[in-house]
Amino acid sequence: MANPSTPTNVVLGSRSGDTLMLVSSTYEGVPNVIKSGASPSKFQLDTELSVIASVVYAIGNIATWVVVWTANDEVATSILPAGTPVVWKDIWSKLKRDGTDDSYTNSYGWVYNSAVQIKSDGDSQTLIATIAVSPPAN
Repeated sequence: MANPSTPTNVVLGSRSGDTLMLVSSTYEGVPNVIKSGASPSKFQLDTELSVIASVVYAIGNIATWVVVWTANDEVATSILPAGTPVVWKDIWSKLKRDGTDDSYTNSYGWVYNSAVQIKSDGDSQTLIATIAVSPPAN
């Protein structure tokens, strides 16, 4: 018997200055590439009630962007330095209802910010996740 699921409308956007390349995902159908400044990638997944869904993207050789969500309107995000392993227990411990954010400053002072929101209308949910970069402060 299949696990019950919730339709999740996913919107992933990037203003990171780099092309994002998919590293891993818990679902098929996730875009392999997200271009910075392009229209956000939109797709639908059936998020299983028993699964913590996730996507992981490499931001060039700079950082790794992680987005996690549940069918119960909880989200987490993390930006890790490139080459740093994803410790899933740490990410899952950050799950928050409705929305969250994270930031990472690289060695050159560029600040990467991730914002994630999730909303439910009772029949489905919408996840909007964006990553952006700001130049170093003068």
